[in-house]
Amino acid sequence: MTILLGYDGKPCTEAALEYAAKLALSFEEPLYVLTAVSKDQMDPEDMDPTIREYMEAASQKVMMMGADVHTIIEVGKPEDVILEVASRFQCDAIVVGRPDRSRFDRMVMGSVSQNLVENADCPVIIVPTPEVPEE
Repeated sequence: MTILLGYDGKPCTEAALEYAAKLALSFEEPLYVLTAVSKDQMDPEDMDPTIREYMEAASQKVMMMGADVHTIIEVGKPEDVILEVASRFQCDAIVVGRPDRSRFDRMVMGSVSQNLVENADCPVIIVPTPEVPEE
């Protein structure tokens, strides 16, 4: 079972990272961790260092959990890139986090996860961000 994780280093995707790693471990398959970035972030002359940092941190976390991990950085609109990579690697599942945005924000700006659910050729697993208990 080939698993692709759409990841952007934000807190809402951390739970999805852990879930996807556990899923990959349970099937004894590698996890593909993908981030989609803009052209200016991937400028070969001036690459955004945060991209490399959060992808390396994700890779290390997955390896520490015991799973095999492959990281992918692609340029483009997140939902388009995720769908293209899922097709390219013939993924059996796509895992994404659910951002903490209002229903109005999702309606106006769109939702990557909703677009994936409507257009992917494989199941899409949307992992909610766990609530942090107030102290």
